[in-house]
Amino acid sequence: MDLATDPRRAILAAIEERKRPKIAKIQELLTQIDRLEAQITAQKQELKSELQELFDSLEAQIRELPEAQRQEALKTLEECKLQSLEFLGILAETTESAILGALENGQNIQETVTEITKDLTHQTIDINVDPKHIKDVSKTIIGVAATIAEASVNYADEILRGAILGTKQGIAKSLAKFNETIEFTPDEARNLIIQNYDEIVENLGNIELFWHQAIEEVAYGSEPGIKERILKISESTIFDKLKSEAQNVIANIKKSWGDLIAEQPQIKKNIEEAKKLGLRAFAKAKEKIEETINAINK
Repeated sequence: MDLATDPRRAILAAIEERKRPKIAKIQELLTQIDRLEAQITAQKQELKSELQELFDSLEAQIRELPEAQRQEALKTLEECKLQSLEFLGILAETTESAILGALENGQNIQETVTEITKDLTHQTIDINVDPKHIKDVSKTIIGVAATIAEASVNYADEILRGAILGTKQGIAKSLAKFNETIEFTPDEARNLIIQNYDEIVENLGNIELFWHQAIEEVAYGSEPGIKERILKISESTIFDKLKSEAQNVIANIKKSWGDLIAEQPQIKKNIEEAKKLGLRAFAKAKEKIEETINAINK
């Protein structure tokens, strides 16, 4: 290094020489990451396909069960479908990886975690705004954030605040998407809404309560310091859009189905009759329900 003759050139050359092997190693690692991410994506897709095949097979077997066992088995299968991400750990692993990535970046941690958890919450819930599903998804994501916060005390508040706000925003986004689909609801789903109208409207009005329950369960399962932080943040987190989105959905459902249910109780009677007929007579029962609805619409 000849600093005396040409100091600028000597300094730049020394820096470049020191950087070169590390940059090459980083590029190699990035290539490996890309390859691993592609493999992970492929494995997840295969897993989804295999699960769907399994669910279809189980449903076919359940159809052959006696009525008494059939309904309970179908209920259990549906719950498993809703929770497939959670019990497989895919949602937890994805959340953990994303939040750790935000920590490694070290900039705008709260904002980054908020965006990450908002997207994960929305993608997982999609338009399935069942309260138990919303609670399970929120609990999984906030639970992962709490675990990471325990090990990253200096960033605990940013991580927890980001995850709590992000899940709330993600739920609101799913509610908005569900609201957009109501007028295009397929017949079978429409019949389900009519059948469970009162319960659905009540649950939608309590969406924020289910979200708070998820937070509290995570808090009381965490070590004392994290517990206090979570409860304090949840009390101060304001995001009125969640309530307004829920009210928009309720108003839209009432507009679309409220009058129909109030004026035509025969639909609910026919649905109850359809349930008694069992899954083997589903096609005939569905036809009977549709005939009633078509008669109303004429």
